[in-house]
Amino acid sequence: MSAGLVCAAALGLMTWQVLERGWFVAWDWDFHVYVDARQPDGITKGLLDALASLGGQRLYTLPIIAAVGLFVAYKQRSIRVLVAIASGLATVLFIGYWIKFGLSRTPPASGQDVLHGVGQAFPSGHTANATLTWFLLVVVLFGANGLKPDPVRLRLYLWVAGAGVLVTGFLMTALDYHWLSDIPGGVALGLLALMISVTVLKAPPLRWPRRRG
Repeated sequence: MSAGLVCAAALGLMTWQVLERGWFVAWDWDFHVYVDARQPDGITKGLLDALASLGGQRLYTLPIIAAVGLFVAYKQRSIRVLVAIASGLATVLFIGYWIKFGLSRTPPASGQDVLHGVGQAFPSGHTANATLTWFLLVVVLFGANGLKPDPVRLRLYLWVAGAGVLVTGFLMTALDYHWLSDIPGGVALGLLALMISVTVLKAPPLRWPRRRG
């Protein structure tokens, strides 16, 4: 629970910094100018777009996490994992879009960094989806309450998941779809959702009171 509070506090701080145009967004414009002049094209652009989409676009991540969740639920004869996954997805959806619509930050492609305009740049939804999806997959498969608890594989694949999140976040900025500061915002949102999912997985089972004879 404390980890979730840390993630929530970090996301709140980042959101406040974006709103106040503080140090957190100081490198955004310079980084945009740098990558905008170096955009790939042709097949390279297409492949990088596909990789970024596979890493964090809900069109791809949602079927993956849903399929694994259904498989684990079937094997464990319990819907707890499905409730945990749904809780994480709901967190990304509702908190993410509450911030997105509240700030309405324009994306780099607009050529301007304006709040309360036409855009949903902060936090990065792709990065939030990637963070929740790939870390939660590892937890539901190899975590203490997962399908096949294995601390060694858990640690190994958490590193793999982290690498996937970094690649997704990097591509979203390198391809100039997001400001640099949008990425850690997405990570914080994804980790907050992950902590909520893990809390659901660890919660004791509900026990109904017995009727007195």
